[in-house]
Amino acid sequence: MAYNGLISTGNVDLHPEFLAEIFKSAEEQSVVLKLGNQLRNMTKNELKLTVSTALPEVYFVGTKGKTQTYPPNALKQTTTSEWEDVSIYAGELAAIVVIPNNVFNDADFDLFGEIKRQMPTAIAKKIDSAVLYGQSGVNVPSDWRDGILVTMPAAHKVAVGSVGDIYADLLVPSGVFYQVEKDGYDVNGLAGAISLKAQLRGLRDGATGVPLFTPSIQSPNDYTLAGVPIVFPRNGGFDANQSLLIAGDWSKLVYSIRQDVSFDVFTTGVVQDNTGAITHNLMQEDLTALRVTFRMGWALPQPAMWDVDVTQSGVYPFAAYVPA
Repeated sequence: MAYNGLISTGNVDLHPEFLAEIFKSAEEQSVVLKLGNQLRNMTKNELKLTVSTALPEVYFVGTKGKTQTYPPNALKQTTTSEWEDVSIYAGELAAIVVIPNNVFNDADFDLFGEIKRQMPTAIAKKIDSAVLYGQSGVNVPSDWRDGILVTMPAAHKVAVGSVGDIYADLLVPSGVFYQVEKDGYDVNGLAGAISLKAQLRGLRDGATGVPLFTPSIQSPNDYTLAGVPIVFPRNGGFDANQSLLIAGDWSKLVYSIRQDVSFDVFTTGVVQDNTGAITHNLMQEDLTALRVTFRMGWALPQPAMWDVDVTQSGVYPFAAYVPA
């Protein structure tokens, strides 16, 4: 944990072309926030949001055998829509960027504006890493659940070459798609490591040898697999050492935002470390601090499905293509 970091003339070359290169970073979105199912935002008084885990059913009134009748005393049946103890707890992401005022004075572009452009990328990286690979109480809040890959059944992790070539590993029975579909879920989104792109480009039709991916010279190549779009996150939160591809029914991953990204600027005050020692005094050292905060929570409630008993062991809406 660092509490004394700051942007100084020692680690920033003040030539405009170098500054622009350092702070000009393309904003990358979170694959979790892009593919997941966003619920209503939490209010400022809410610490958690309870989500439904059971689906209601309706019945024909007065049904008897195969004959539909409507006796005068026919009663309507009851049903349930349960909210079990599956909750979304808001976790906070935050950081403080400390910049000496002389760096502001020497820079000939909007320094804070460039930092603000990088912050969403940093937040997206942390969210993806936490939701996909995080361990509760270790590198994510203790009231968050373990990440998707951590809680994934072993059978849902298909190793490279365990079924056949990459086409078989992903698409044939026993492959990645099958592990999701056999549990009654539909694969509606894919998150892949950038290193997987070359392997996908090498996929060819067995009969004709024609590439399965045929990029247009007029537009960027959109990667899809069996009609399902693939997102290749470039924020650094997707770990190719743990998974090359994560497939699943992303509508089952729900999240709620309690506080959107906010920025606050301070020119007075102090920054302390975890022991209480002061590392920066903004007024005495002529510093300016930018504080960014973001609060959200997520859950994987696995709602009941009509064709699958969710109580059976191993039912899970995600599967992964993992290194051998």
